[in-house]
Amino acid sequence: MQIHRHARRLVAGLTILILAQCLSETHGEAPVELISQRCLDCHTGDEAEAGIDLESLLEQTTALDVNNHQLVEKWVKIEAAILDQRMPPEGEDPLSENERKLVQDWFHRQFVLKNGQPHIGPTPLRRLTHYEFINTVEDLLGVQLRADYNILTSVNVEKSFVEKILPLEVPGESGFVNDAHALASQPFAIQQYIRCIDFALSRVKEDGDSLQRLFGLDRLPDQLSDQQLRQIAKHFLHRALRGQATDEHVKQAMAVYTQAIAAGTEQQSALKAMMRTGLLLPEFYYRLESNEAKSTPYEIGDHEFATRLAYFLTSSTPDDQLLDAADAGTLRSPAVLEQQIVRLLNHPRRIALSERFAAQWIEFDELINDSQSGSNGISTTSRAQYDEMLYFFDELFRSNRSVLDIVDSDWTYISRYNMGQYGKDQFKSRQPFDQGMADVLAHRRLTGAQRRGIESIYDPPTLQTVTGDRYGGVITSAAVMRLTSAPARTSPVRRGVWLLDKILGNKLEAPENVPPIDQAIGSLPKANPSKLEILKAHTEMESCMVCHKTIDPLGIGLENFDPTGRWRTEYRDQQPVVSTGVLPGGNEFSSPRELKLQLLEIYQEQIVRNFIRRLLSYAIGRSLKPYDRVTVDHLYERVVEADFKSGAVIREIIASPQFQSRQDKER
Repeated sequence: MQIHRHARRLVAGLTILILAQCLSETHGEAPVELISQRCLDCHTGDEAEAGIDLESLLEQTTALDVNNHQLVEKWVKIEAAILDQRMPPEGEDPLSENERKLVQDWFHRQFVLKNGQPHIGPTPLRRLTHYEFINTVEDLLGVQLRADYNILTSVNVEKSFVEKILPLEVPGESGFVNDAHALASQPFAIQQYIRCIDFALSRVKEDGDSLQRLFGLDRLPDQLSDQQLRQIAKHFLHRALRGQATDEHVKQAMAVYTQAIAAGTEQQSALKAMMRTGLLLPEFYYRLESNEAKSTPYEIGDHEFATRLAYFLTSSTPDDQLLDAADAGTLRSPAVLEQQIVRLLNHPRRIALSERFAAQWIEFDELINDSQSGSNGISTTSRAQYDEMLYFFDELFRSNRSVLDIVDSDWTYISRYNMGQYGKDQFKSRQPFDQGMADVLAHRRLTGAQRRGIESIYDPPTLQTVTGDRYGGVITSAAVMRLTSAPARTSPVRRGVWLLDKILGNKLEAPENVPPIDQAIGSLPKANPSKLEILKAHTEMESCMVCHKTIDPLGIGLENFDPTGRWRTEYRDQQPVVSTGVLPGGNEFSSPRELKLQLLEIYQEQIVRNFIRRLLSYAIGRSLKPYDRVTVDHLYERVVEADFKSGAVIREIIASPQFQSRQDKER
């Protein structure tokens, strides 16, 4: 067997050496000799470790197609394993710093740059999500399609008509439902959209304010002239199609109105038929942009930029002020752009940054999903914990707080309903921060009792100073502790994986043939094993320990929080809770508070970069690729200069090539 392995390595090595000349000529100097000497024993042929056959990969790379995402992703994993010093494995001589740099430099030339220059990759076609569709219709027509859940006396709120009939949307590779590639792979719910549009049009008011919004007129004459009809159609379609309406669109809308009047339809119904036609155009559902068939980045148009800006910050259509600035060609001037950013961040729709970006990233939207709801609707505990996260993230953006507050902060939001469960001695009510944007949640802070004069069973959370050492930030919040637990017990592994993925940006893939935790418990001779003993038995395989030495300390460090997020010092069987551990670099901690401080000290850059990557991915509607690294590096440098402020991340993303430009082809 050993002879066979050496023979296979010799043949593979000769093959790779032949490939080296091709690689160096087409893609620059490659780490072929390094791979041949250090990697082929384990990564060649059908039995290659982790399914990574480097000989085959190098053959494919000589004729690299950068649209071959599976090939690129394999090289991403290889580079990460080498730079993180996970490969070569323990027991083998480690690579030197120069050897790791050789791999990194080759990867950068191969997968980050194109012809030696930065680029942004092909810009995908984006469609409105259901959330964006509802916001857009509401703002365009001046109607309300959702129920405001805080004005009722019960939190068991039934979904609105539009939310009931629209099908479930699945997040894409980016982790967000606004992922362009994920939306493209899901059915287009045109019949449900038509029902929603008809429902919305039935709720349009026929008053002066509504007429001004829809048609730019205070009142309608009994009979419209062609010129008046054209002006009405043009005004509505300019807003509905986000500044992209053409003469052909206007003619089509006018024809619908004229035909309806000829058939005896009264004026208001004929106008609604005209609006309905505009809302069924592909240009309404899709954020179409001009395509110049270029393989290098070029600046998008002003109306396209206004659309990107509006949907990023508010998840809705550009309003009149944005469209006016785009019409005038002034939107990109620094003063006007900053004015518009500030205005949009003061808009009530800013809550989308918390409701959609943060909720999907941290996954606290699971608290109010159907899977978490009983037959009587959402529980008060779930709604309270959901709102604590919602208000926390809105404050993060509203008051331009440091993104590091996500890990640990001296402030938080706590609901009165949950205060007793968390421990009142841990918090003290505080005044709002001095600086910040408008309070877009002010109307939700009014309880049902205040609004309706009857007793309320639920109050929104309030801003608190953290006086104890248990809470603060997101990772020790009751919401996250609950989401990362099994129903009846905590799960250190689940919590550790969540921290690595969501906060540090290291997404792990579960290896094959992992024994279930119950099997590990059954194999122990002790009747009541501790959590540490169970984890040790569960991960005793050498292949498991590679990941678990990173996962387990993070999860164990949060063991003081029970499955509901309440603090504990012992388990139900009276065994003491142990929240001590050692991080991979050797740093020790003995409590959740110390764990958070260690994370901020050791992984500060990783945490900030992860936040930047997540928000950039949400903003541009796709998962990030190696060629986005140039922009992420630049964003990180600018955010560091701005003391990690959330507002700096937003503004630097808006200024980035990925946001300001498009690219139509890869090569």
